[in-house]
Amino acid sequence: MKKSKRIIIISAVLITVIAVSWFSGLIPRQIAKIYGKNYVKNNFPEKQLEYVNIEWNKFYGDYIITFKDNEGKIYSSVIGPKFFPISMGQGVDGWE
Repeated sequence: MKKSKRIIIISAVLITVIAVSWFSGLIPRQIAKIYGKNYVKNNFPEKQLEYVNIEWNKFYGDYIITFKDNEGKIYSSVIGPKFFPISMGQGVDGWE
């Protein structure tokens, strides 16, 4: 009985930590960063873009991810949606 209570408490704490991290934006931001870096690596390998930053933009309601090339030219795109950002959007079409 004591062991099952401990498991329930630990599970509740873990679920709470994950939920708070998710809805505060910590986890979605990391998902967007990983997705964006992989997207650029797979779709624009010839540009050799280096990750610079990712930030939440209230105006677009999405994350904005920024990369730069070897010459210092900046490339940015939005990634959304907010809580599961796995779609590169506006901006990526101009990278070609």
